[in-house]
Amino acid sequence: MTNDVPAGLEVGTTLTTAMISPVAGGLVRTWTETASALWAVDDPAGLADLLGRGLIARTAVPDNRFREAVLLDAVAGTLLVQNRFADGGESDARVFRLGQPVRPENNPWTDLDDFLSAVAVSAAERGEYCVVERGGWDAPAEPYCFFGVVDDSGERVSVIEAAPVPRGTGVWPEVPDDGRPGTSVSSPASTETVEAAGIFATTAVEAWGVAPWDVALTFGRMGE
Repeated sequence: MTNDVPAGLEVGTTLTTAMISPVAGGLVRTWTETASALWAVDDPAGLADLLGRGLIARTAVPDNRFREAVLLDAVAGTLLVQNRFADGGESDARVFRLGQPVRPENNPWTDLDDFLSAVAVSAAERGEYCVVERGGWDAPAEPYCFFGVVDDSGERVSVIEAAPVPRGTGVWPEVPDDGRPGTSVSSPASTETVEAAGIFATTAVEAWGVAPWDVALTFGRMGE
C-alpha cells in the first residue's frame, strides 16, 4: 500500500491479508489466517470482473503456485483490492463494502459457471493453468479441478482434470468405478473448448457438496 489512504477507507484502518472466493449470487467468502466469513458485496459484478484475470495482488502457496489475495477490515466490512501491477497511484486499489450475507436472488451456480469460463479464457491467454480447490490457507490437495492448455506435439490441447471422479453430472464422461483417483477430458484448444472449463469445473464442484463461495482459485505457469 502507498502512504495515501484510498478513497473509501478511513485513516487508521487495520487491514488483514485474506484469500477470496469467486463472487456468486452476490456473495463472496474471505479466509484470513484465523477466520472465514461469508459476505454480501456492494458491487458484485465489479469485484467479479477483477478476480481470476491476473490483475490483482497474489500470495504464494506451495509448488510455485499462487492465489489471489485482498486486504480485509472485517470489523468495518471493507475489502481493499490491490492492482497486481501497481505503480503507486490512487487508482492502484479499489474498495468494496461488505455486509451480512443475504439469500441470493439469482442462481449462484450459474454465476460460478460464467465466472470460471471467463477465468479459463484469461488464464489460457496468460499461459497459466487454474485449479479450483477448497478455500482457505490450509486447503486439502483434494478435491480439485484443474484446467490448462498444453502443447501436444505442436498442437494446443485443452485439458480438464478432476479428483475425485465426478459422477452422474451429465457433463463429465462416465468412467468405470474401478478405484481410479480422478479423470480428465481433453480436446483441441478453441474458444469453445476453453470456455467449456466453466461448466466442467462447476459440475465437479457441485459434486463436492460445497457452496460456490467455498472454493478458491490457484494459478501457476504452464510448464513450471
